Amino acid sequence: MALFCPATVLLATPSPLTWADTVATWAAGDVATVSAQVSGERVAVVLHGPAVDGAEAARLAEALGVAVETLPALRTGALVEVADRYRGECVLALAGPGEIAPVVGEEPAGEGVVARLEVDEDGITRLPWPRRS
Repeated sequence: MALFCPATVLLATPSPLTWADTVATWAAGDVATVSAQVSGERVAVVLHGPAVDGAEAARLAEALGVAVETLPALRTGALVEVADRYRGECVLALAGPGEIAPVVGEEPAGEGVVARLEVDEDGITRLPWPRRS
């Protein structure tokens, strides 16, 4: 049983065409796509691991008017720690090549926000995305 309010984690990935040497970079179109997709959310922070270019993550965070944080890796344990810090809030996690499947069990097709998760100390639950009104 969860002892704290879960955090919502939106997982986003750029277009596969912007993966250079397995580091994900975010083209202007990727930033615009993700910004539009999360426009109805109250994103508290943009997160990224080593598979995502930090400067690109900072550009997206700036576009959303929030801070950016680096994770040692985009893994289940790291997301549970983030959920503990951002209880009841929404965070946007930028994923690079191969980082989404270990968290949600599959590599979703598409680009931009590809998964919505509820994360607490009990683990991760995948929610419908796009969010239903």
